Amino acid sequence: MAQVLFRTALAALVLALAPVATAQSGERFLIAGTETPNPQGDVLDVAAASGQFTRFLAAVEAAGYEETLRGEGPFTLFAPTDEAFRHMNRRELNRLMDPRNRDELLALLAYHVVPDRVTADSVEGRVVRVEASNGYRVTIDGRNGLRVNDTLVAVQDMEASNGVVMGVNTVLERPVLVASSGSSAGR
Repeated sequence: MAQVLFRTALAALVLALAPVATAQSGERFLIAGTETPNPQGDVLDVAAASGQFTRFLAAVEAAGYEETLRGEGPFTLFAPTDEAFRHMNRRELNRLMDPRNRDELLALLAYHVVPDRVTADSVEGRVVRVEASNGYRVTIDGRNGLRVNDTLVAVQDMEASNGVVMGVNTVLERPVLVASSGSSAGR
């Protein structure tokens, strides 16, 4: 727990010192002064090298999801930026990072992973619904920019050896299931 708190404090310090830019839509997103990600690395290496996903990577580690995401793939990570985690309810984030809630954190993170290679070019001009790693569907809209579940993809097509990393400024929320007879909403 102390290690997670240290990483969170360190990430907050890094974020406070990092420059911010504005996407074409007017949304703000973090631009970290780091090296260009090496496409020979896996999706986690590329995300780490960009410097914009420290909180996401800490959550991946806390959930025990690293080994999977370092696997063969292909994977597309719709990785929330550190900015996205700053906008998340702090109490909810702390609750999810508690080791007792590891399965719930893993399910949330798996909603940000598509077990396929998705690029801006592969969905350009159309809308596709694909299954995330947790079994729920996400909507990817390539008609006007690139969006996932109506959230602008702020950082597109960061190539990796086992997939692609896309940066989003929102932590995607899984659909809420409503109990009814014989229905599986959102899947």
